[in-house]
Parts: sequence; C-alpha cells; structure tokens
Amino acid sequence: MMTPGGDAEKSRLLRAWRKLSPDARKSVIRFAEFLHQEQQQDARAAQHAPSAMEPLAIPAPAKETSVAALKRLKKSYPMIEADAALLDDASKLLMERMMGGDDAEVIPKLERLFAQRYTDWRAQQAEITPSVPE
Repeated sequence: MMTPGGDAEKSRLLRAWRKLSPDARKSVIRFAEFLHQEQQQDARAAQHAPSAMEPLAIPAPAKETSVAALKRLKKSYPMIEADAALLDDASKLLMERMMGGDDAEVIPKLERLFAQRYTDWRAQQAEITPSVPE
C-alpha cells in the first residue's frame, strides 16, 4: 500500500540518489543531517516557547513614546494580525499624539485597542476550535 507521498517520494529520492556522484551524495547526507538537526532544535524551542494564545509580558520602559508603545504592543500580541483596521485605529491614535496629545493619554488608548483586539481574537479562536466539555 502506498502512503500519501511516502513511497513515491522515496522512489523519486532513490532515483535522484543513484544519479549523483559520491561527492554529491556526501553533500546530500550532510544537508539531510543539517535539516534533521534544525527540525530537532525547532521542536525543542517550541516546547519552551510561551503559549501562542497568551500575550507576551513585555514591560513598558520609562518615558515610553506612543510609537515605541505601538512597537511593544505589536510584539506583545504576536497572534494578532496587523490588518488594515488595526493599523488605521492605531494611526488615528498616533495622529492624536502628533496633534498635541500627550503620550500618557495615547499609550493607554493603544493598550486598550490591542487588549480589545486580543479579546476579539480569543473569541474568534473559541468559535474555530470549541473546547471539549469535560
């Protein structure tokens, strides 16, 4: 029985392998070992990575500007896509700052904007993958 892509891929690889010179075969082996090592490192990193469902706790530095806050919030909420609507809303808040507003007033608004987008994202994720009742 042929597994999807499995046997066909093996046959294709074996045909290509047979056409290679000994030096090229050594290169293929080194490359395959490199890929395997990368895959293992990625798997280990994924085990220790924070949950993609939760925002990262990146503290605001002292005297943070509105632009720096926007950059921090984008890093803090990697699960939220920077879509046109979010960028438009954030731009309006930054424009408020440029028109004489104070960072101390704009930054909390940016934080609320991202927190609300995160809440919306979580609700959307719950609809996509409903939890299993216990």
